[in-house]
Amino acid sequence: MPLKRKVKGAGSPAPCSGAFIPDKGSPVLRLSGNSRGFLRWNYGKSLKKKILNGVRKVTSETNNYLLELTQPEAEAILRRSQLAIIPNGSVEQHGPHLPCGTDHYCIMAIARKVASGLDGLLLPFSHTGVTPFHASFAGTLTLRQETYVNLLLDTAVSVINHGVQKILFVNWHEGNTTSINYAASQLQKEYGVTCVVAQACYITEQLYQGEADLTHAGALEVLPVMAYRPDLLKLERATNPSPYEAAKEVDALRRSKSVYPILKDIRQIAPTGWYGDLDIVSEEKAAELVERVSGEIITAAQQVFERMQ
Repeated sequence: MPLKRKVKGAGSPAPCSGAFIPDKGSPVLRLSGNSRGFLRWNYGKSLKKKILNGVRKVTSETNNYLLELTQPEAEAILRRSQLAIIPNGSVEQHGPHLPCGTDHYCIMAIARKVASGLDGLLLPFSHTGVTPFHASFAGTLTLRQETYVNLLLDTAVSVINHGVQKILFVNWHEGNTTSINYAASQLQKEYGVTCVVAQACYITEQLYQGEADLTHAGALEVLPVMAYRPDLLKLERATNPSPYEAAKEVDALRRSKSVYPILKDIRQIAPTGWYGDLDIVSEEKAAELVERVSGEIITAAQQVFERMQ
């Protein structure tokens, strides 16, 4: 159980949840949507107390994130579970309202709870992924596939050398999938470990089917960021979504499992870099999404690991 740490100053991130602590007395923007899908903002009372309560809730869970553990704590987790969890995200444009680290924050919000639930060691990993698809927008960083594969291999081998027998890759960015699958197959072949991949973005899409679509920088990407780093949201700037029907049609072609195009640029889907509505966005929905998706991964990963033994 990690020690509860005093927040050192206004505006500093909470140590475990990544939540933002506003200045004392400062107003916090509260989001609501109307029937046309636009956003309106109302200033409410400071949510400092509410956010601090959220920090206490997070710290009451087991903290399994390597960066925040002492060496004996990390070693104890490895000995207990022999499980390492590697989060995979991306650094890329997400419109005018979400940070370029959206995919990283989304996966960290979920992976921290997964690590706690499975008692695995959550490893720090590259914020940057494989995303040439977004490279025409400034603010996007991309790695070559071979670079990403080597990062995965070197990171995994570092913990395999200390007894890890199971590795769970938790991914939010579709462009990483080929690299993750290849690295996993190499690790299983060369080291005899069991690798499982959890596509958190697709699980989110399945859980919210009929309520919201998985669109780039739409509601299902806003919500995990709202749960993990609400201070980085600028939803009042979400005024230029690309035409929805045209974007959805091309996006569906890209994600087809049978015949699909290899797109060169996100602008072929969304000329403004994003599309989708934010109608369902709320603080309550943000917390719900993280709980539902992480819970689904915990249950499914346990079953798959047991089946593969």
